[in-house]
Amino acid sequence: MLALLLSLNVSAQQFSLYGTGTLWDSFENPSQSPYELNESRQFASNFLVPNAGLSVKFNGPAQVALKNIILYSNGLSISDLDVDATRFNRLNVSENSYLLMFRLFKTVKHGRELGFSWQTRAESYGKLHNQALVVYKTANDENWNGIDEYINRSGPNQLQATQLDGQAYHQLGFTYREQYDQRLSFGVKLSYLSGIAHSSLRIRSATLDQDPSSPGYRTFTINGRLRSSYYDNIAWDDLRFNFRNPGMSLSLSSNLKLRDGWNVMTNLKDVGFIRWSGDSYRNATDLNIYTLDEGEDQLNAIQDVLVKERYTSVIDGKGEALISKQIGAFKPSVLLSKSLFNHSGDVVLMNSFKHKILQVGVSGAYNLNDYFQFGGQLMIKSPNVEFFVGTDNVFQSYKAKVLLTDNADERKERLNEGIKGASGYIGFSLKFGRVVSDPQNENYIPGINHRIPGTGFLNKIFGKRD
Repeated sequence: MLALLLSLNVSAQQFSLYGTGTLWDSFENPSQSPYELNESRQFASNFLVPNAGLSVKFNGPAQVALKNIILYSNGLSISDLDVDATRFNRLNVSENSYLLMFRLFKTVKHGRELGFSWQTRAESYGKLHNQALVVYKTANDENWNGIDEYINRSGPNQLQATQLDGQAYHQLGFTYREQYDQRLSFGVKLSYLSGIAHSSLRIRSATLDQDPSSPGYRTFTINGRLRSSYYDNIAWDDLRFNFRNPGMSLSLSSNLKLRDGWNVMTNLKDVGFIRWSGDSYRNATDLNIYTLDEGEDQLNAIQDVLVKERYTSVIDGKGEALISKQIGAFKPSVLLSKSLFNHSGDVVLMNSFKHKILQVGVSGAYNLNDYFQFGGQLMIKSPNVEFFVGTDNVFQSYKAKVLLTDNADERKERLNEGIKGASGYIGFSLKFGRVVSDPQNENYIPGINHRIPGTGFLNKIFGKRD
């Protein structure tokens, strides 16, 4: 079951893009505007060029083992795990890709903007002790003595703390922004969600017992809750946009400019749910996993206690606050971001420097799962064209890249290096159409005098002729 849940463990924050005025920023933080009056054109889009980000983070005493699970099918075979470790392992992984973004500046009066987006997202969170990894590895490995170590442990039973969640979905969003006055703007993003896949495991109690009549044969009994939208493998049709697993989400955002030049942005982001179809599964009774059985036999045993049932899951909503100030070409910022439904959260210090169309940003972040990240970003941004590339985890991402390009033998030798995760993002957008002008600079202002009286279609047909 651990493999089932880890298969979805691929939270992409892209911290340094907050407050940049990019098209990505305007959809993630709806009170932000990507337009510069008298410079930017009316329509903005990425023209189906994905603006994508991926982040993988893990921390805990089983770091080497978790890296081994990601890189190799044989899992934990080269890692000795302490079954009495005092710390838990935490995983936090996500993907966020905008496949299509389109935004238009509707009216100069009140700065009204409309946006439409299509994105795919995957998010997961895991909390598990070394004991859970030991049982998972030794479930069908008679040559490893990890179960004996677990049975003979001196510390408490930590299996009941296991918590794993993972889901992926499409998100179709409609965004509206308005400039209430010179100091305050607000935005809202309403989205329809189309679920792709979901798995969730909560363990209330777990025991591992040896069968006296069969030496070496153990039974792992789990009392808890298992939910999954699929049983064995995700079908190709599940990856497509559909209406079988519907959901909704809402984001609310505000942006306040203070008198001393500071800017405060707040978000209640992606608060929503997905209702999974009647073809989804849950366990009706305890799960019994018989160690040393073939993997397929174990799946059959698990299937015997599963029943089909609709259920609802929440998505990873966040509460956020960004404080920033533009000081010439330099812009310092502080971001506080906290997940509403799990332990994860970040405190981020960001600095950016702008020279003409070139912007360079650096960030330092502390996550509540007890790890630090150092990020970097390079952006080329004019009023009508933008391109950016960056990472929230520079050194770890570089080490991960080197590790992944090694051959299999070299990877095994380098697994002990302190890699706790990796992340990266890239994006592009372009504006076109009429220049959005300040009311004092041009006669044509969208939403104010865009039509000369008497020039409408019906007026041309039925109006009075000279």
